[in-house]
Amino acid sequence: MKAGRWFERRLRSCLAASAVCALHCSTSDPGTTGSGGGRNTTSTGSGGDGTTGSGGTGTTGGNGGASGSGATAGSGGTGGTGAAGKGGSGGTGGTGATGGSSGASGSSGSGGGGTAGAGTGGGTAGKGGNAGSAGGAGAGGKGGTTVDSGAPMDSGTSIDARGTDVSSDAGPCPSGGWAAGRQTITFMHGGIAREYMVYIPPGYDGSSRWPMIFVIHGATNTIALVRGWAQMEPQADAEKFIIVYPQGAPNPQGNGFCWNAGGCCCGATADDVGYIRAVLSDVSSHACIDSKRVFAAGISNGSMFAHRLGCEAADIFAAVAGVGGNASGSCTPSRPITVVYVHGTADTTVGFSGAEGTFTTWARRDGCTGTPVETYNQGSTICRTYQTCSAGVEVAFCAVTGMGHCWPEDTRCGPQQGAGVTDFKMNPMMWSYFNRHPMP
Repeated sequence: MKAGRWFERRLRSCLAASAVCALHCSTSDPGTTGSGGGRNTTSTGSGGDGTTGSGGTGTTGGNGGASGSGATAGSGGTGGTGAAGKGGSGGTGGTGATGGSSGASGSSGSGGGGTAGAGTGGGTAGKGGNAGSAGGAGAGGKGGTTVDSGAPMDSGTSIDARGTDVSSDAGPCPSGGWAAGRQTITFMHGGIAREYMVYIPPGYDGSSRWPMIFVIHGATNTIALVRGWAQMEPQADAEKFIIVYPQGAPNPQGNGFCWNAGGCCCGATADDVGYIRAVLSDVSSHACIDSKRVFAAGISNGSMFAHRLGCEAADIFAAVAGVGGNASGSCTPSRPITVVYVHGTADTTVGFSGAEGTFTTWARRDGCTGTPVETYNQGSTICRTYQTCSAGVEVAFCAVTGMGHCWPEDTRCGPQQGAGVTDFKMNPMMWSYFNRHPMP
């Protein structure tokens, strides 16, 4: 009896211990989730289900031209249900090359399918990347647009001149531009109605770039007067250059037109350097101008203004020349510039006494060394030239014995201007300097 009770108690104790062991003593853990893209192995417990592995995502394919290669799909986690690896996107098409060639289309992505998980089910194969779209055709080079500064009209119709960059001759000549002949143009500048005349010699057809000379009148004078004095057009016909005759601002003290030369004359205060720049821009929008061979030559107040242009606009003028109008003031040109100066010994309007000073002033500004060389000595005229100057420029001075306030060769100086001379041909000599000294 006692033995039977002891056995019963022992049996109950064993059954209780088994229950506790079942709750706390299992040696199996649930499967660890496999990470996509790697080949991580799941430790599988007995009885545990593997958690689904996520498929790796392919990276985007390469850009432009060359085929974009899709990224390799990540493999599904072992022991779980591997999800499909996503195929790489196709490379985008190449951008069109300059000049209009279309970019090559991107190749399809090479993304592979996800590796099957070792768990309940294998990963579904990743889908291949789509083909890259073809690059659009590149746009061709845009032709230069002609600046619309108004058609040239002899009637003097007002136009609004707008600036044009003439620093480079790489572009095409203006299409539909001016033909050979003479045009008179008016436009507003600085609130003042301004005017210029352009002369284009026969033979010009707008297909090649021509040099240009600004021929500048004196104080209280006009375009018509300087045309008659300078007689430059036969030289332009022979040497194939364009002439521009700009007109100064209205004389605030009387008749005619004057230039603000920086100290003379007529009390002029207009922005004449800016006006000349605007004229050059306007002409360049209608005619085929060689921007490295733009020159200026003037008489009297026009000569003084040409000196100022040499000082303040050496970026657009290759060389300047003057007759009977000395340089004044101080300046530092942006670069050395060739200068030709002519003065008559009998000039009583602008005294000859300042001529030598103009010569030496320009020699100093241009960094000339040594002594000037006599380069011409015939009849009434002796010319001397500084030939060892900075950047290879030259500074020349011609003294014309017995000539008054005149342009050489002009026989119409008149009783108040002194005598003219005919034996010295200034225009060919001046052009020889201009022609061998283009803008660097």
